[in-house]
This record gives sequence, structure tokens and C-alpha cells, in this order.
Amino acid sequence: MFGRITDPGSPPTVAGKEDDPRTWRSDVAVRAAPEHVLDTLTDIDACEAWSPVGFRIDELDSGRLQTGSTATVSGALAGRRVRFRLEIRRADSECLMLRAAGPVQICAHYRVRPAGHGSRVDAEISVRRAPGRSGALAARATSVLLASGALRHALARMGREAERRHPLAPRERQQPEISDAGSGR
Repeated sequence: MFGRITDPGSPPTVAGKEDDPRTWRSDVAVRAAPEHVLDTLTDIDACEAWSPVGFRIDELDSGRLQTGSTATVSGALAGRRVRFRLEIRRADSECLMLRAAGPVQICAHYRVRPAGHGSRVDAEISVRRAPGRSGALAARATSVLLASGALRHALARMGREAERRHPLAPRERQQPEISDAGSGR
């Protein structure tokens, strides 16, 4: 990977009410073509390698994440076993958008575009609590993970996984452009 991973130091976007979503953003430059980055984002085995939270696929209606596919995933959050219904809203040559609904609702949007000798990935994760006490606990635990840099670290792992799976040709590796991500959004 090259460039910088940015993760704004300021608190996440928070609207006025407790049940309004909180949003975290980060980005990373990756030495892999956009189509290879999207391949890594949508491959189930790769997802397990870079995901910030360990999970198990209980049900998946296709071999990879694609527009319209759904899955049931389970894992642990704040020491509790949780299940989510995963819905892939968009998976194409430019982005992956998904929604995970369970004790907390998570919406993720990964935009991938060509940049320098590879790609730039801009990620945005929004978290909204589900009703009830367990929803509040799950939202709090998810927010703590994201506030402590989980999105930034997951993007770095995803970038390394994309580079490992799809190395650039030696000619493309020479003189990599260092990308300055600028300020966080």
C-alpha cells in the first residue's frame, strides 16, 4: 500500500437524537487495480481476512457478495453472540454498498476509483441502534470499535489482501506515486 490512511480525529458525524446514525469515514490507497480491489471487497474468504469483526457465514445465496445477494452472518460483539441479515445493495466496478441488520444496523459504502499506480478506496460506515436494551449495547460496542480505528485498520488489511492477491507487474511497481489523502471528511 502507499499513501496515507486517513481517519478523522474529530468525533463521528452525530445528529441530534440518540437513535440517529453515527458515521465514520476513512480512505486508503492500494497498489491494485480497482477491479481487483472490488474483487477483494466482495470475495467471502477475503472478507474474513480483513473484516474488523470475526464472523461466520451461516447462509449465503451466492458464492460472493453481489448486488441483490443476501446472507446471514454471526459473530460476537461485546461478548455476546449476534446474528445479522446482510443485504448487498450494490456491488459493481465502482463500489460496494451493504446493510447489516441485527441488534444494530450498519450501512457500509466502499467507493473505489483509479488513482496513481492503483486505486483509492473511500469508506463510510454508519451505525444506528436497534430498539431495546441489546440494541443500545450493540450500537455502543460498535461505535467504540469504530472510534478506536477499526475502519482504518480494516481498510489497511483489505488493501494488503488486494495487493497480495493481485500483485502489480514489476513495471507498475516502479516509482509509485505517493498519494496524499488530504483531510478527513
